[in-house]
Amino acid sequence: MQFDWALAIERNRRDLLRILRELFALAGLDFETAAEPASGPLAAPEADAASFTLPPVLPATLPRYAVLHVRRILRSAEAAVRRLIVIAARDIEVQVRHAPALKRKGGDEPVATPAASRRSGEASAGSERTGASTPVTVTIRPEPPAPPEKPLPGAPQLVRVPVNLGLANIRIIPDPEPEPEKEPDGPVPLGPIPAFPLVDPRKRFDFARPRRRHARSRPRIRLLGDNPFPVYMRRPPEPEPDLRLPGDDIPAATLLRRLVSARMALDNIDREARRLARHEARVRHRPPDSRRVIYTALRPGPPPGHRKRGRHAIDEVLGECHRVAVWAEREGPP
Repeated sequence: MQFDWALAIERNRRDLLRILRELFALAGLDFETAAEPASGPLAAPEADAASFTLPPVLPATLPRYAVLHVRRILRSAEAAVRRLIVIAARDIEVQVRHAPALKRKGGDEPVATPAASRRSGEASAGSERTGASTPVTVTIRPEPPAPPEKPLPGAPQLVRVPVNLGLANIRIIPDPEPEPEKEPDGPVPLGPIPAFPLVDPRKRFDFARPRRRHARSRPRIRLLGDNPFPVYMRRPPEPEPDLRLPGDDIPAATLLRRLVSARMALDNIDREARRLARHEARVRHRPPDSRRVIYTALRPGPPPGHRKRGRHAIDEVLGECHRVAVWAEREGPP
């Protein structure tokens, strides 16, 4: 029995749409359900976001409890959408064309020879699969070497000689006081929507010791009687720090743009899958000494936003999407 990848994408996509609907309602945005394709999410190669109307404005601030809840759920939802994109990109064939970095001395440009390449590294093995999508083309152009900096012919040659001035070099410059940022009143324009991230954020291993937690409260000591300290040693009482209440308004425009970006990616899984295939083709054909970009979209280990004890509906959806994405990388379930 063959595993139905399209059915797995459609089922998890429907669950993610229900979860994003709740986040949109909590943020005060209108959630319009996209029109479902006639034969599944992989039938139309160009599923525009025209079915989802972008909101013209976004609320500048949200209550603290709403921002924390949206941020907690959105991180797991983005990881689940990213795994649906990996599943959809498993059958995409990429035509790679190597373009020259510089022109020849004669002035004629050499013709780039297309070379077929698949996401998994095989040339023509994926064309035998059923339901293979239309191949996409990506042009790989090597970066030209940076020209050395040459001084101008008439420019004077300056030579800097370090001189130790001792105590005369000590200058005490007070730090400028940061100006308080003015929070905008009312809604803000939508602005540019960030592209949906196709690569999981990697774990950090650069710390040597766990983060030290400091107390958030100070002891309140009062003297019973006169202050025994002299006048020149007394300090004025420090003001009490402002408490962070759940109903405080904090900026949320950037978080809401991420929410809209995840909604658009969920409506355009085919487009994001072709974008992922082109990204991996570019990274795979780079020289070995310049591979600073992460090659795989899924990071090793648990996905971002994973919780051992599931407390939300997104935890079950994320676990299912991660399991199917791992199967897609292994060419089918075990």
